Amino acid sequence: MNVSLKFGTHTRQVDYTNPRVLLGRDEQSCELWLHDESVSRRHAEVYLDQGGNVFIRDLGSSNGTWVDGQALGPQPVQLAPGQVVYVGHAPLGVEWAQAGGGRAATVMAALPPEMLAMMAQRRQQQMNAPAAPMGFAPVAAQAPVPMGYAQQPPQQQQAQYQQSIAGSPAAHQATQSMTHAGVGVAATVGVGGTVGPTPAELTYRRQGNNNNGTLLIALASDTFANESTLDGFLEFTATDRETVASIFVELVEYHKKGHKKGHVWDRCLVRQGPWKTQKGDILPMPFQLRVPSGTSISGPDCHWALRGYVDIAWALDIEATAPITMRNRDIEKIRDALGALDYRVNTLDSAPLGQKYTGKFNPPMHLRKQLNITDINFDIEYLGTNLKVVMEVEKNKLFHRDKRQEFVFALDILRAASLQDTSQHFQQEINKLMS
Repeated sequence: MNVSLKFGTHTRQVDYTNPRVLLGRDEQSCELWLHDESVSRRHAEVYLDQGGNVFIRDLGSSNGTWVDGQALGPQPVQLAPGQVVYVGHAPLGVEWAQAGGGRAATVMAALPPEMLAMMAQRRQQQMNAPAAPMGFAPVAAQAPVPMGYAQQPPQQQQAQYQQSIAGSPAAHQATQSMTHAGVGVAATVGVGGTVGPTPAELTYRRQGNNNNGTLLIALASDTFANESTLDGFLEFTATDRETVASIFVELVEYHKKGHKKGHVWDRCLVRQGPWKTQKGDILPMPFQLRVPSGTSISGPDCHWALRGYVDIAWALDIEATAPITMRNRDIEKIRDALGALDYRVNTLDSAPLGQKYTGKFNPPMHLRKQLNITDINFDIEYLGTNLKVVMEVEKNKLFHRDKRQEFVFALDILRAASLQDTSQHFQQEINKLMS
């Protein structure tokens, strides 16, 4: 699936290697930007789901995101050819590649006067509203949020959230322990009364601040792996009276050979506004982010981080960054299986956006002398639910031409296999390569 977005004079492709695009006025944080006063700094997000469908959602913008004359709420809406889409006052073009070389697209048209009036009316209603239309982000371990929660001012939400989960003995015990630790947020209680991570237990912390407030990112550790769920907390402390448009956090890969702004793998809209802060407000917000399958591995060329934003209307935004280390358990298992055979992985470099790894491994010393081989070229590539491995030996005195051996693992079988079974499989493939 290949989809092209046009916003002002800029275009951007959306596909499975770049499934999310942020639209807004801030060219430093948005992949598609337009310097237009009707467009918020981070206005909307377009993303591709696993089924190839394209969705758009508003990020708490001042002038809204509109599809066929309807203003979007916090829930994403699927896009389709023939729709008319506006980001603020600016039209958004979406074009799909069709089978046989054809194209289908949304309709790009100038903003009609009646739409302009609707936007102005909606913005006035938002400014007069007492609170934001969305509370905590939904997470698996979170207790049910009471009715009317989203309509409460932020300073009342913490107290009611604590009250809603206080009936569980496990929650009571966790609350008592946190009270002794001086933490003012209750634990989240999951199925069977199990207590999820609390801010007191999330000891890896980073924060950012300016004159408008402080944003804290709290995590259980600084190391994560592919296909895992990253649970954490954001805590926003307001130090001034400002209008907050939204608060969100995103998982970002920075690769030396990739995009200079990094690649956003997942993004969580933790709270959508707008709402007016009071000086001294403290708002705790749990979040979840999903780590993709074929992640690049942290190293000299690749770095990972969580970026949190408080998008403040017409004032300086608050940003916090928490560097993290990313592992890949599939690659580690292959490395350990070769190591058990006394083959040492020398180098294994991740491509930008992961999915492919290139390097070399060294045979045992006695085979180096016997075969006159010091290095075996080594490629690993994710292919959907499979993992393809390619080994290659360059020609030498023993081999008159390059020799190549390819094989494929089903990911579920590789992950379930023992280290011994994986090593035996590699030994068989290496024997074929050397025969």
